[in-house]
Amino acid sequence: MKIKLTLSIALILLSFQLTKAQEQFAIYFESNKSDLTNLENKRLQEWISLHRDSKIVAINGFADEDGTNHSNEVLAQKRVDFIFKKVNGKITIREDFKSISFGEQFSQTKNKAANRKVAIYYILAKDFIN
Repeated sequence: MKIKLTLSIALILLSFQLTKAQEQFAIYFESNKSDLTNLENKRLQEWISLHRDSKIVAINGFADEDGTNHSNEVLAQKRVDFIFKKVNGKITIREDFKSISFGEQFSQTKNKAANRKVAIYYILAKDFIN
């Protein structure tokens, strides 16, 4: 019993460390688009060049509330796929990588443009646990 409790506490602490060390970068999209504007593509390429030693743990897609729930989920997934193709092979993707397409099912801001995004969650090299 004592060993299980100690192991559980260790896992909780490890989980806390990973969450604490996790960073986020957001890329924004035009309405009803799954490809990037020149400006956002430049921002993404700059981010990639600065984070080649990082590890991506998740890429999540979002959409504004325009359209149906289904069309927004599909659009959010297309955005995730687009960004994944851009970063794959340039930045390490962790083995336990996750992606979620929220569509419009998240806490939205009043600014629709801020809701049309993909969020990359990553860990900096300095925060890796060996």
